Amino acid sequence: MTEVVTLGALKTAERDRRVSAAAALGAELAAYAASHGGRFLLYGSAARGTMRHDSDVDILADFPPEAIDDAWVFAEEACWRRHLPPDIRPKSSVGRDFLDRIGKDLKVLA
Repeated sequence: MTEVVTLGALKTAERDRRVSAAAALGAELAAYAASHGGRFLLYGSAARGTMRHDSDVDILADFPPEAIDDAWVFAEEACWRRHLPPDIRPKSSVGRDFLDRIGKDLKVLA
């Protein structure tokens, strides 16, 4: 007989996969940032450890202007390799209010 897999079980498995993938992503982003003179700031559910089956990965890229494009591309490709949808912004493009709102959840990767 064929095993029945519930939607709940599939969502739980996908959530667990995303949590694990985000942890590996964090280590890769930290290594890149350390060797390229910048940092990535993880926020949202990935930083809090509360990802869901449909969560994306929220990242601020904080690099010198001449390095931001390469850092962005690196982070985006690293996310997609792990089948994690990225939401990446340059830190310079967000305001103080936004930073204050996400501040308690920020995880610095450098």
